[in-house]
Amino acid sequence: MGIWNFQGGSIWSEKGFIANDSTSIPVLQEEDKVIQLPDSSLILPGLVDFHCHLWGPGAEIGVKDTQYLSSGVTAVADAGTFGYNGWEEADRYWQDSQLIVRSWLSALPEGLTNFPNPNPTSPENISLERILEVASSAEDRLLGIKIRLGQVDEATDRSLLKLARKAADRIGSRIMVHLTGTGLDIEEVTQYFNKGDILTHPFQGRNGNVLDANGKVRKEFLASVERGILLDIGHGRKHFNWQVFYKCLAEGIKPDTISTDLTSASWGKIPVYNMSYIISKMIVGGLSLDEAFKAVLVTAPKLMGIDNFTSNPNNLVVLDSTSTETAFPDVDGETVLGNINYQPRHLVFNGIPGTENIFS
Repeated sequence: MGIWNFQGGSIWSEKGFIANDSTSIPVLQEEDKVIQLPDSSLILPGLVDFHCHLWGPGAEIGVKDTQYLSSGVTAVADAGTFGYNGWEEADRYWQDSQLIVRSWLSALPEGLTNFPNPNPTSPENISLERILEVASSAEDRLLGIKIRLGQVDEATDRSLLKLARKAADRIGSRIMVHLTGTGLDIEEVTQYFNKGDILTHPFQGRNGNVLDANGKVRKEFLASVERGILLDIGHGRKHFNWQVFYKCLAEGIKPDTISTDLTSASWGKIPVYNMSYIISKMIVGGLSLDEAFKAVLVTAPKLMGIDNFTSNPNNLVVLDSTSTETAFPDVDGETVLGNINYQPRHLVFNGIPGTENIFS
């Protein structure tokens, strides 16, 4: 075993990023090494993706855990890839992963195992008892109930909201609601939310967005944020619009969590690419460095019930940023340019360095 000593750059602390003089980590099967970092480098305990889709048996939509780890992500929340017809098998599989895995249970019994799905199970054919049965055996690995609005019609969306609320109340958990595409207005959607429930894709620019006919942020949305609903980026391939984001920022509305909504189709591809690219995009868009990483390193682990995420002595990720101009397109044709793009340069996970050794 050797000791790798990282000098320079900045390191995450309880107060945000501070200058790093010297940080050491034990590394298996390696010699001692001193690594001098550029001033722009960031030293982290890993990244947390609060909304993604993780591969499990029967879910080709998911990204493999080794891929997430190679990008510096060490903890994820799967956002409803599985419903009660497959969640238990997936959960058993995920418990053997090197990732820290939490998940949301899709209200649809099939989840996203059949995607795209032209005929999702109708709400009247969803078994509340099966949802409760699966949730009762999940312990702390299940975060709550996930529903996707905008897939069929407004009546279906109303029924799904009622079902999710009822199920979450019965098991004492949160709901996560996919907003994109719904014909319901934001006031009707958020009336089913309790404080601490998650609205994902709030900055999307398609049907169901949070702007009124005059392009202003709806006062009903402002009121729901004030009463404590939480906002998750959930970028994905269809769920982020720069103009909606900027108008929300102008009203003081910022995301509580930053996440990719990655799938096998979007992994490594713009406009999503990977977690550190999405974090970089949020910083270019107006969040401060500390705001962006607090959403990832503090808020997300807290919501996922992960204690002491930032104090793991065996995990370390170093992100370096390019100084060249990088394009950050939204999903609707607008591109913002920025001079940062953080990507992993060094990775030590459970004392094992580099992606090749970790995943062999």
